[in-house]
Amino acid sequence: MTKIVLTIGGSDPFAGGGIQTDLKTFSDHQTFGMSVLTSIVTFSGNCLSVHLVDKEVFAAQLKSIQDVSFAAIKIGLIANPVFIPLIKEFLRGRPDIPVVLDPVLAFKEGDLKLKKAVVAGMQTDLAPFVTIITPNLVEAETLLNKKITTLAEMQAAVTTLQKAFNTAVLLKGGSRLAGEDAVDILSLSHGELRHFTTKKINTQSINGAGCSLSSAIAARLSENAELDEAVKKAKNYVYQSIQKGIMVTKEFGSVYYERNIK
Repeated sequence: MTKIVLTIGGSDPFAGGGIQTDLKTFSDHQTFGMSVLTSIVTFSGNCLSVHLVDKEVFAAQLKSIQDVSFAAIKIGLIANPVFIPLIKEFLRGRPDIPVVLDPVLAFKEGDLKLKKAVVAGMQTDLAPFVTIITPNLVEAETLLNKKITTLAEMQAAVTTLQKAFNTAVLLKGGSRLAGEDAVDILSLSHGELRHFTTKKINTQSINGAGCSLSSAIAARLSENAELDEAVKKAKNYVYQSIQKGIMVTKEFGSVYYERNIK
């Protein structure tokens, strides 16, 4: 029976990240994706703008799908702390469903107070319901308020985050650390560390890799996969998606997994 997976997050017009990538990833994993929008992201030049959905509209979306039996939930860009209590109540009624929290922290310059409120809400209100969080290095630096520049610092950071959120954490090093390898570290709920290492790919088609990874993990968990196995297979999927990525403009491209249907 086809599993139904929900994504809660923002819309990306380039379909490189956000709910567009989430839904595409769910489909690639033969699960049926549904979505609840928190925001619509736009780009003008190098300026990113996040246009929030009204609280009432957000609440109405959650109410609309109240009776759907989800096999997993992925949470991406929340953007507004007023959404967090609503998400919390939605998750409270589904205590046995795996939840992947990708702490996307996209805010306008100067929105520090808003960002802090979202971070605090994720840690206090959402973390108790979450199976795994999947920050990249920049997001982890924001969550911990410290720089991460070495593998040793990355190992310390993922351990600290695991204890702070009291759940499993996948810290994505990606291409940000020096060296030829891209390293991600999974800290399981009991503190054990698992390292996932791949060769860096010299390409511009990486937009959406983080969203795709967290969504792929959610899709795998919906099929009752073990967490470390879900992460391993999700990383392999994203690695292939980067290799097969598509150029959207002359400047950048997005991940793309070409699945042939016969």
